[in-house]
Amino acid sequence: MKKTNLFFTIILTLMMSQALLAQTNVKFEIKHLLGEKPCVFDSVAQNNFAQDFTVTRLQYYISNIAITHDTGKVTNVTDYWMLVDASEQTLVDLGSFDIQQVEAISFYVGVGQDKNHADPALYPTSHPLGPKAPAMHWGWSAGYRFIAMEGHSGANMSVYQLHGLGDVNYFKTEVISPMTTPFTNGVVISLDADYTRALENIDMSSGVFVHGDYGAAKQALLNFQGFVFSSGVTNTAIDDKLDAPVFQLFPNPTTIGQVSLRIQDALASYEVQVSDLLGRKVYQAKVALSQTNVSLPIEDSGIYLVSLIKDGKSMATQKLVVK
Repeated sequence: MKKTNLFFTIILTLMMSQALLAQTNVKFEIKHLLGEKPCVFDSVAQNNFAQDFTVTRLQYYISNIAITHDTGKVTNVTDYWMLVDASEQTLVDLGSFDIQQVEAISFYVGVGQDKNHADPALYPTSHPLGPKAPAMHWGWSAGYRFIAMEGHSGANMSVYQLHGLGDVNYFKTEVISPMTTPFTNGVVISLDADYTRALENIDMSSGVFVHGDYGAAKQALLNFQGFVFSSGVTNTAIDDKLDAPVFQLFPNPTTIGQVSLRIQDALASYEVQVSDLLGRKVYQAKVALSQTNVSLPIEDSGIYLVSLIKDGKSMATQKLVVK
């Protein structure tokens, strides 16, 4: 009996060791920018209307982080909130997960409805949702300020304040193929955040004051959803430095039906795989060595991840929007 117990103990130990070896330490970095330059408070930048502005305060919440990896698998980072301050370096530990190659990262700017109307006093001041100075909470009815952006703008450098909030403005953003940097047993997922785009299509000529879920504050939250975050670098596997192939999807967005994929690297054979955001495969096919154009029959509207697979690894991924 003792030998049997010892045998199972050894097997269990080996299984646990293998599970630990599969874990990857994941860090999340946000690089704060004003256009192509680092975000420096009180420095002058311009929005898309060529209107000058400065930043004296910029804080926002990030929550409900999800990582898409290893050919469409999705790992959620649960019970985790970030209070980002653009005046400080943002590099946080998300935890350890069974992840080898990151294909996308998504998150919401703000605080979800289940926590948005809670009392900040329930948390210590060190917690992102705890009491802050200056305050990031508008009251139990309105909830947290999702973003608080302040500074001076226009020819006379008038004071502006944009405090965006509201459950209806809890928007999801996603970045496909974020820049990743490997380190020992881990990877850093890096995004650029260009805050000139937070003020896109907002008239900043004479300063603007909006504290609420409407007007310029709502537009700023929409800009955070669609424009602020990006990555211009295609990632590679954590343990692999192979150059990623380049491919195009067109038209994108498209209507239901055929969409074409054009591969610029015609010297390698790939498998094309299309997955939905839940990781379910909806299309899969091999691409011949000489084949550089592939038609993808997509029958339902939605958002998909199109990946080129080589030797079982995703070499490049793009988002496809089907209306």
